[in-house]
Amino acid sequence: MASLHDVAKLAGVSKSTVSRVVNNEYGVKQATKDKVQKAIDELGYQTNLVAKELKSQKTNLIGVIVPRVASSATSQGVDGLSRVFDNAGKQVLLASTQQSFQKEIEFIRLFNQKRVEGIILYATHLDEELVEVILQSAAPVVLVGQDGSLFNIPSIVHDDFRVGFEAGNRLLSNGCRNIGFIGVASSDIAVDKLRYQGLEQALQFKRKGEPLFHSRGEFTIESGYLQAKQLLAEHANLDGLFCATDRIAIGAVKAIQELGLTAGLDIKVLGVGNDELGSVSSPSISTFNYPFDKAGESAAKLLMDLLSGEPASMSKIVLTFQTIDRETC
Repeated sequence: MASLHDVAKLAGVSKSTVSRVVNNEYGVKQATKDKVQKAIDELGYQTNLVAKELKSQKTNLIGVIVPRVASSATSQGVDGLSRVFDNAGKQVLLASTQQSFQKEIEFIRLFNQKRVEGIILYATHLDEELVEVILQSAAPVVLVGQDGSLFNIPSIVHDDFRVGFEAGNRLLSNGCRNIGFIGVASSDIAVDKLRYQGLEQALQFKRKGEPLFHSRGEFTIESGYLQAKQLLAEHANLDGLFCATDRIAIGAVKAIQELGLTAGLDIKVLGVGNDELGSVSSPSISTFNYPFDKAGESAAKLLMDLLSGEPASMSKIVLTFQTIDRETC
């Protein structure tokens, strides 16, 4: 069986150079990499991964924690970060919390036991216990979707407050005067609290009073339907509805239609996320497009910088959004 020494001799380089190529380390010229790879192929050299990991203390494993797998946002985000990690020779371990706060904490601890090099957490909340676990983690953690920058936790966030503000402006400019909001759990600062506060600020800025209501449900079409059905019975004057996600908006539109009303005519409806279901539903959902793949890519690049010993260029990266006009507004 060929050894590291054999590869170095055939390639005409030192054993340390072969080791750097095998470990995909920075600072090796492409021409040198090509010579070493050619020698590896000719000799059929195989690295001992276990020995290599023990020596370098690197596992090349990255833990990624998501709230649910069956989500367009999740799939786009994982696609984005996977491209970066693939190019860096890292392997992704994917864990789904099923939207359980406690499982976020459990997976951070589990990934540390598995000696992952870094963790990306798509968080659904941010509280004292989670922050403490992140700060105690031996592997660096990058947050996506929630802002941990106040605690020196690197974060990739969407501009949720401004989305709420823009939603308010869009509904007002379409003639709405009685506007309500359907959100999610209050513990979700980004999706519920910030988007509602943005809407509230837009109405106050235009001196249109307060939103009619701030209802809270879940991230499902059924929840949007049930919430809207109850709210429509309580607020007959509702003419504008901002939903925290497109799936909630799809459910709300169903409740509007059952009353013999037309979403987009009698009641304007806005969602967030540009979910593909919203584009094919009838009527199609007017929304805001978030660059979920860019969020994943940015989180991966930030984590790679941390792993290479480079200080984070900034503690928080805020991504912009795109307005999508369809039939409901």
